[in-house]
Amino acid sequence: MPWSARLFISIASLAVLVIIIHFVRKKRLDERYAMLWVLSGFVMMLGPFVIPGIDRLSRAIGINYPPAFLFLMAFFALFLIVLQYSVALTRLTKQNRRLAERLAILESDLRQMGIQK
Repeated sequence: MPWSARLFISIASLAVLVIIIHFVRKKRLDERYAMLWVLSGFVMMLGPFVIPGIDRLSRAIGINYPPAFLFLMAFFALFLIVLQYSVALTRLTKQNRRLAERLAILESDLRQMGIQK
């Protein structure tokens, strides 16, 4: 890969890191999710400079086409991100259900006391 392409990918990855930090500072992205994205940004930024190592590693595990190995690793990374969001979504769904149940109980109590119609 030519150095200009490697430099471009690294600069684009740095821009992604700056955007992530901006989102965290403006409270548009929670810190616990930002760490995964920051780690991904650093890997993307350093990736073009470790291509010979990626080539050797992919051939060592039996993948003869190194870009396929990169796509496999990207797939696993996205899988972990989706898994993390699924866990968070499950937790929030359970929390919403508990809050709705508590609200229904409170409204029922208020109706029994004659405070609410």
